[in-house]
Amino acid sequence: MTADIIKRIITAATVLAACSALPTIASGQDLGCHTGDTEVRGLDFIGNHEFTDAELANAIVTTPSAWARRYLDLPFSARRCLDEQEFANDRLRLILFYRRRGFPAVTVDTGRIAAGRSGIRVEFKIHEGRATVLRSLVIKGLDSLPNASSVKAGIPIAPGQRFDRTKIDAAIDLMTRRLRNAGYPAVTAHNSFGTADSGLVAFDTLTITPGTLTRFGGVAIAVTPARNKKQHISNHTVRRVIGIDSGALYREQALIDAQRALYQTDAYTHVAIALDSAGGSRAGPDSIAPLNVSLAENTMHAARLGGGYGTLDCFRATGELDDYNFLNGARHLTIQGRVSKIGIGSPLNGAPDLCPQAKADPYSERLNYYLGATLRQPVFFGLRTVPTLTAYTSRVSEYKVYVRTTLIGGVASLQYQRWARTPVTFGYTMDFGRTESQPALFCAVFNLCTAEERDRVQRNQRLGVVNAVVVHDATNDPIAPSSGTLSRFEVRHASPLVLSDSGLQFNTLLAETSRYIAIGGGNVLAMHIRGGLVFGRNFRTNAGFIPPQERLYAGGPSSVRGFAQNELGAVTYIAPSYDTVTVPDIGGQTNTYFRYLGTAKPKRVVPVGGNSLVVANLELRLRSPVLPDVLQFGVFVDAGDVWNRGAGTTFGGYQIKVTPGVQVAALTPVGPVRVVVGYDPYPQPVGPLYYESNADAGALPCVAPGNTLRVTTDYADPAHPVAVQAPGVCAGYKPPTNRSFGQRLTFGLAIGQAF
Repeated sequence: MTADIIKRIITAATVLAACSALPTIASGQDLGCHTGDTEVRGLDFIGNHEFTDAELANAIVTTPSAWARRYLDLPFSARRCLDEQEFANDRLRLILFYRRRGFPAVTVDTGRIAAGRSGIRVEFKIHEGRATVLRSLVIKGLDSLPNASSVKAGIPIAPGQRFDRTKIDAAIDLMTRRLRNAGYPAVTAHNSFGTADSGLVAFDTLTITPGTLTRFGGVAIAVTPARNKKQHISNHTVRRVIGIDSGALYREQALIDAQRALYQTDAYTHVAIALDSAGGSRAGPDSIAPLNVSLAENTMHAARLGGGYGTLDCFRATGELDDYNFLNGARHLTIQGRVSKIGIGSPLNGAPDLCPQAKADPYSERLNYYLGATLRQPVFFGLRTVPTLTAYTSRVSEYKVYVRTTLIGGVASLQYQRWARTPVTFGYTMDFGRTESQPALFCAVFNLCTAEERDRVQRNQRLGVVNAVVVHDATNDPIAPSSGTLSRFEVRHASPLVLSDSGLQFNTLLAETSRYIAIGGGNVLAMHIRGGLVFGRNFRTNAGFIPPQERLYAGGPSSVRGFAQNELGAVTYIAPSYDTVTVPDIGGQTNTYFRYLGTAKPKRVVPVGGNSLVVANLELRLRSPVLPDVLQFGVFVDAGDVWNRGAGTTFGGYQIKVTPGVQVAALTPVGPVRVVVGYDPYPQPVGPLYYESNADAGALPCVAPGNTLRVTTDYADPAHPVAVQAPGVCAGYKPPTNRSFGQRLTFGLAIGQAF
C-alpha cells in the first residue's frame, strides 16, 4: 500500500511540474505565436564544455515552449515561436559571451530539426576553441596606500587562470568598493590589456586612482513635512540617528547604515543621503566632504485593525496604535492588542461549529489574548543598535499541549546591526504567570500524577529567560525568496542567576537553515533543516521538569506535514472508559487492575513533545499555468522526529519519519494561504493510556490493556474507601492500525510559507 501511495504522489508531482515549467523570456522580445509562426519545441547546445546549457540559455532570447506542451502536449501551457531576427542575433550573443570569457576563436553555427506539426528544435553548435590564459596581472596605483594588501586580497582573478573579463570587472568592483569604505569616495579604475600568440596569451593592467583621502564634514538636513503638517522630528534627533561624526573617515557603508537607520524609525517615506560635491574643502592633506540629507516625513500616528480565521485559532482580531515620535525622540511606541479563539473560546463562544479542528483542543475553551506596549529606540548610546522594551499581559495556547497565562511580563531586547544581513539580538524576558497542561503529559513525562504534584508546577511563578538570536539573511526576497540562504541560531537560558524560580531551569539550543534555488519558469526548489536540544543545568542533565512551553514540538502544516499539529514523536492517549479487572496469581491470590478492554479509538491524543528535535523539508514550489500571479502549487517530502534523551519513562530513542504530500497556495496581500495535504504511512505510536474524567480529584489511572500496576483499597475513611493504583510506569498502548488511505491523509490550512 505504501509504495502504491508514494507512486501516486510522485505521478501527481510530475504532472504539476509539467504544468508549471514556464520559462522566463527576456523582456521586450515578442516570442508569442501568431498564425504561420514556427513553434520552438526544443533548444539544444552542442559542443559546450566550459559552460552549462542553463548558463548559455540565459544569454540568448530564443526560448522553447513550456515543458508541459513539448512532452505532454497540454493545450493550456505556454507556446513560444521563433523570431528569425533574434535567432540570428542569438548566434552573435553567444560569440560575445564566449569571447568576454576568454575564448577568442569560438565559432557558433545554428541548425533546425523538424519536431511535430509546425515545430522545430533549434540547435547551437559550438566550437569553443582554446582559451586565452592570463599570463600577467599588474595592479597599479595602490602602492602608496597603507592597506594595499587588504584591498587586493581575494580578488576573483589571478595569473595562470583563463582570461575572463567578467571576473576582471568583478575584481575592479571589489577593490573600488573596499576603497570607498576606507576613505576614498572618488576612486576610479581603468583596465587595459593586450594579447599575444594569436590571442591565446593575455597581459592585463588595472590602474586604480584612489583620489584624495576624505573625511565627513557637516551634515545639512532638509525635511519635507507631511502634507498640511509641520516638521515633527528635530534636526538634532536626525543627526543622532544618522550617527556620522564630522571629521570621521569617509565610509560608503556608513551612508548605507545611516539611511537604513532612518527608514527603520518608520517616520520617513523618503530618505536620501549624499556627499555635497560642491561644498568640499581641504583640511591638511585630507579632503572634507559635507553631507546633504533629504527627508520626507511620514504622518506621526497610525491605527490599524485586522481580522482573520485559522483552523486552530478560529476567528481572530487585532488592533494596533503607533506613535513614530514618542517623547519627541523618533522613538516608536506601539500599543497592540490581539484576541483569538473567537467563536469557540469563552465568553465569545457562540459558533463552535465553524471551528471543527479547534473543538478537539481542550485549551480552546477560553479566549487567547495579548495586550502590550512596545517602545523602540532608534539608537543606543551612539551605537548602531535598536533597543526595544515591551510590557504585556497575555494568554496563549499551543494546540493540545498547554496554555500559558502571563499576568504581567516584560521583554528587553537589543539588536546589534554591525552586519547588514546578519543582525544579532540579545534579549531578556521576565514574566509572572503559570502554564497549564494536560494531566496525562505531566504524568507520562514528569511522573507527576496527582493533582497536588501538578498544582505545584502549575502555580504562578517567575520565569526569567536570557536569549541570543543570530539571523543571516542572504535571500533575494524577504517575502517570497527564490534564491539564497536564510539561517537562524538561538540560545535560551533560565535559572535563578537570571531571577527565574528555582523550579524553572533549562537551556535550549535551536538552529535552522533554509536554501532556495530558482530552477526556471518561476519555479523554486526550497530546502530546510531544523534541530533543537533542551537540557537542564548542564548538558548531561536531561531529566527534570522543563516547562511544557519550552519543550520541542513538531508536526503540522509548517513542519512535518504528514502529522497533525504537534503530534510528531511520542504521545499519550486518553481512554473513553475503563474496566476493573481481577486476575488470579500463581499463589491463588487475586490482583486487581484498571484496564481498557474496548476497541474504540482513544478519546483524545496528547502530544508530549521532547527535549530533542530534528526536522528536514524538501519542497518544489511550482508556478501555476493558470493565474500564475495568484496560484502556486507545491510538492514536498518532510522528515524528522521529536524524542526524549535520557528520559526515565516509556519514551526515548527516535525513528525518523518521512511524509510526502502536495499543497496549493493562493498568493494574497497577507502572504500565501496554503491548503496542505500530507500522507502519513506510519501506524500511530505506542504510548501510555490514561483515564482522565476524575483527574481533578487527584486520580489519573493508567488503563493500558497490558497495565500491571496493582490496585488496592485505601480505608483511611472507612465510610468512603478509595481504590488506589500503585505508582509506576504505565504500559504502552497500541491504537488500532487498520487505517484506510483517506485516514492516512492529514489536511492543514496555514498562512505563509512553511519556511
